[in-house]
Amino acid sequence: MSSKRPLYTATLALALAVVLIFGGCALKTSHPAIPAGANRDLVQHSKIFAKGVEKVSDNIHVAIGYGISNSIMIEGDDGVIIVDTMTTREEAAEVLAEFRTISDKPVMAIIYTHSHPDHVFGADVFAQGSDPAVYAHESTEGLVKHLLTEVRPCIGTRSMRMYGNFLAPGQVHNVGIGPRVGIGPESTMGFVRPTRTFSDRLTDEVAGIRFELIHAPGETDDQIVVWLPDQKVLIPGDNFYWAFPNLYTIRGTPFRSLKNWYRSIDAMRDLPAEYLVPCHSRPIVGKERIGSILTDYRDAIQYVHDQSIRGMNMGMTPDELAETVILPPHLASAPYLQHFYGKVSWSARSMFAGTLGWFDGDAATLQPLTRREEAILMARLAGGEAALLDHARRLVEEQAWQAALALTGHLIRLNPELNEARDLRIAALTALAGFEQNPNARHYYMTEALEIRDRFVVHETVKPSAASIRQFTLSGFFDSLAVNLDPEKSAAVDEKVLMVFPDAGEAFTIHVRHGVAEIRKRSLEGVNGEDFDLNVIANADAWKEMLAKIRNPVATLAGFQYPKGNVLGFTRFMTLFTPAKHKLPVESLDSVKRR
Repeated sequence: MSSKRPLYTATLALALAVVLIFGGCALKTSHPAIPAGANRDLVQHSKIFAKGVEKVSDNIHVAIGYGISNSIMIEGDDGVIIVDTMTTREEAAEVLAEFRTISDKPVMAIIYTHSHPDHVFGADVFAQGSDPAVYAHESTEGLVKHLLTEVRPCIGTRSMRMYGNFLAPGQVHNVGIGPRVGIGPESTMGFVRPTRTFSDRLTDEVAGIRFELIHAPGETDDQIVVWLPDQKVLIPGDNFYWAFPNLYTIRGTPFRSLKNWYRSIDAMRDLPAEYLVPCHSRPIVGKERIGSILTDYRDAIQYVHDQSIRGMNMGMTPDELAETVILPPHLASAPYLQHFYGKVSWSARSMFAGTLGWFDGDAATLQPLTRREEAILMARLAGGEAALLDHARRLVEEQAWQAALALTGHLIRLNPELNEARDLRIAALTALAGFEQNPNARHYYMTEALEIRDRFVVHETVKPSAASIRQFTLSGFFDSLAVNLDPEKSAAVDEKVLMVFPDAGEAFTIHVRHGVAEIRKRSLEGVNGEDFDLNVIANADAWKEMLAKIRNPVATLAGFQYPKGNVLGFTRFMTLFTPAKHKLPVESLDSVKRR
C-alpha cells in the first residue's frame, strides 16, 4: 500500500458538507432578526457543550464545544490516534493546538467513525507532516464522494432552516448535539482518503494502543464504533449522544433502520466499557451507569420501532402514529432522551414511510385534493376567504398557534399577497419557536417566518472551487444534469448528443426524448458519431466547473469542439436543463413561476 495519497483540501467541504449536510452554513445574512422567545430547557442544554478539552483517562482526551462534533485524541507510546477530525480545517487547527499542549507526539492514525462532514473534513490538518494511517468502514469514502446528489437544492434549503443558518447572531442557542455548525465564509476543509478499510470488524495496534473497529449501522449505514479493550473505552460514533436520537432528520435522509440502530447498541452493551466517549456531547464514566444509559437508549429506539409496527398493523396512519407512540414515563423522563435533536413523533412517521411507503391506507389519499383545492374547500366551509381570515385572526388571539399555522397556509395559497395572512403566520411560527425544545424545529419555524416576512427562499450560496469539483466523477454530474431537465421545454424534443472527454477517457450520450433525458456512459471506441444529432469533444474539468456554476458557460461551450453541429446548437440543447426555482411549502406553483 502506498503511503502517498491526495489530500482533498479547502474545497471538498464547501461542495459537500456545507451545500448538502449543513446546507449553506457559510452564508452571510443581512436579514433583521425574527423576534422569538426561547425554551428554557433548550437554553440550559447549551451548558453540555462548554468549550474545552476534557481528560477521560491518562491517555485519552476529548475536545468538546469547538464545533458541532467532538474530536478525540488517544496517546500511545510514540504517537497519537485521532478519532474524528471536525468540520473544517480551521476547527481542526484549533483543536490540534489544544491537543499539542498535552502531547507533541506525531499523529500515527486517524479513525473516521462515519462519513458525515463534521467528522471527516478537518483531517488533513491532523495528517500534515506525519502521513498517518486512515481507518474507516469500506463504504465511507464512497459516501463522502457521493454527498453531492440530485437532491442537493432541496436538502440544502431544508438544512439551512434546520440549523438556523440565516438567523441573526444570538438566535441559535445550540443545535442539539453541539453548539453550532461552525462553517463560515472563509472556511476550508481537507479530507484524507482512507488507507485501512474493513467490512465487519478490524483489530489493530498503533503506537502500542490496541483497538477494535466494529461496524455498527445506526445514524448512518457506515457507522463504526471504536473499542479500546485495555482502557475499557468505548467510542460510539453517532449511535449515542445526550439527546433523543435523530432516527429521522427533517433536512431529509434515506430511511435509517431503527432495528439496526438498537441492535448496534446491543453490540456496544456487550462490551465491558468503563468509559463512554461520544462524538457529540460529553463522556460518561462508570460501567453500571453506561450500561443503564445504553439500555434505556436502545429500549427507546426499539419501543418506537415496535409500537410503530404495532400501530401499522392496527391500520393507523402516520398522523395517528405520531399522536399515539409515546415513550413510557421512565424513558420519557430520562435526561439523555430529551428531544434536543430527534423527536419520537418524527421517528414514528419515518417508520411508517420506511416500512409501508407514502400511502397511509386512507382511500381519500389515493387521489387527494390538491393543496389549492383543499384551501378552496376550507374557505368554502368557513363562509369565504374573509371568514377564513377571521378564523385565523381569532386563533392567533386565542394563541391556538398550530391551528393558526394550518389556516394561514390555506389563506396564502389562495392569495399570496394577503399581507395579514402572512403576518398571522409569522406570529404563529415565532410563537411555536419560542416554546420549542427541539432546536431543529425551532430554527425551522424561525427561518420560515424570515422567508415569509422578507419574501425569499433560503438556498445554498457557497460555490465550490475548481479543485474540489475535479474530485467528482463525470457520472455524478450527468446524474445531476438529468434531474434538471425542464419537462415543458423538452416535451416536443427528440434529440441525441454524443459527448467525448478525451482527457478523462470517457464518453456519454444524452438522449432527450419528450421530457426524459436518457444518459448513458459509453466506451470511447463503441459509439458511432453519425448516429447523433450533435457531437461534442469537451474537457472534463471545464464541463464539471461549468455545471457547478463556477465557470462561464458561454466561454466554456465556445471552447469545445463540434465534429457535428455547432456551439449554438449545443447551447440551445443545454437550455433544456434549467434548474427549477425553489418554493416555500405554502406557496402555489403559479406564484413561483411569477417570481
